[in-house]
Amino acid sequence: MKAGNMLKNGNFEEGPYIFPNTSWGVLIPPNIEDDHSPLPGWMIESLKAVKYIDAEHFTVPEGKRAIELVAGRESAIAQIVRTQKGKVYDLMFSVGDASNSCQGSMLIEAFAGNITLRVPYESAGKGGFKRAKLRFTAVTERTRVRFLSTYYHMKSDHSGSLCGPVVDDVRLVGVRYP
Repeated sequence: MKAGNMLKNGNFEEGPYIFPNTSWGVLIPPNIEDDHSPLPGWMIESLKAVKYIDAEHFTVPEGKRAIELVAGRESAIAQIVRTQKGKVYDLMFSVGDASNSCQGSMLIEAFAGNITLRVPYESAGKGGFKRAKLRFTAVTERTRVRFLSTYYHMKSDHSGSLCGPVVDDVRLVGVRYP
């Protein structure tokens, strides 16, 4: 956990083991199949799996691991964090592509409390990312932070493989003087 980050495992460095010669990442099943998420701190809050990827085989915005949202709106991650009602918070994160031939107009939706931020990302499928920030005021003592991909994407290599935007380096901090 980075200093000041209220989220657990916001950089996704803790997660399922990725075998060294596995160049396709690890699919993490949705919660309906598994009560204990292999991604500490996060729930796979969707009908479909998300992909856990590593820096050895993909472009990762920060550190060695990240999450690729591969199934559109049916592929979401979430975490519930303690907040102070009425206090202002910043949710900061990276959005990018994994450099795996996933091209096109991507859109990540980030939710915190009752606020939604839509972050567009134009992917050339060659890696890269941008930072985004969602400022919100907590409306309850617990706030659900959630990320999903608005659209479905398929790799441009004609493999028929689903792909999507990458989320990484997620931080939640209290704002002292908003």
